[in-house]
Amino acid sequence: MRAMQQLLLAVLVVALPAGAHAGLTGVGVGAGIWNHDPRGHVASEGDRADVEDALQIGSERGFFVWADLRHAVPVLPRLKFQYTPLRLTGSGTASRNFRFAGVTFDGETNVGSEIELDQTDMILYWSPWRLLADIDVGVNVKYLDGLVEVEDRDSGDRARVSFSGPLPMLYGRTEVRFPGTGFFGGGEGSLLAYDGHRILDLTLRLGYRAGYGVGSLALEGGWKHQSIRLDDFDDLDADMTVEGPYLGVAARF
Repeated sequence: MRAMQQLLLAVLVVALPAGAHAGLTGVGVGAGIWNHDPRGHVASEGDRADVEDALQIGSERGFFVWADLRHAVPVLPRLKFQYTPLRLTGSGTASRNFRFAGVTFDGETNVGSEIELDQTDMILYWSPWRLLADIDVGVNVKYLDGLVEVEDRDSGDRARVSFSGPLPMLYGRTEVRFPGTGFFGGGEGSLLAYDGHRILDLTLRLGYRAGYGVGSLALEGGWKHQSIRLDDFDDLDADMTVEGPYLGVAARF
């Protein structure tokens, strides 16, 4: 499934600019680099394993890409895709005993750990307001595809849990432009709170755009925050926060 997600986004990023000649009012693509710092815990058939202390996972650098299709028909939703892979790895000495996925890891064990959390966001949204400020509202189906793996590097014992599935979320975005300057600011977020799951995916940004609409190029930076609480999601419980600064570039055709 992960390979299919990457292929889908690659095709979109390459092929969507051609859609600007097929009746769309705008096609946008973008990418960013994200320095993220995780904290929280995961659990499966055992104790809560702290991401920093037990799994020895620290700050990482990742990326995200997106593609956006816009049209001028008010009653029809516009479409946006975003792909955000998270790769969190760690190694070191566990601070205490813990049990994960049926395997017990003793304190002072030399552990190697990995958390993967690929996220594909498929967003349908409407734009009821678009003057000096843009307001978008809609729904986001976030598909999670990931794993948590912990290895005792002394004994070779290994615990692994894979999980995947879609989660429907509410979506909103706003952007405020400062006339005559090219500068803009705003935020974008998705929220789920249902059946023990709670996910907040939030981005705050400031940037500069050369041009407006078709033919524009933008540079931006800001803060990305994800808090992910999963309750028995494919046998995994998790309560994690991943956040940090990012830099990105976007173009519209």
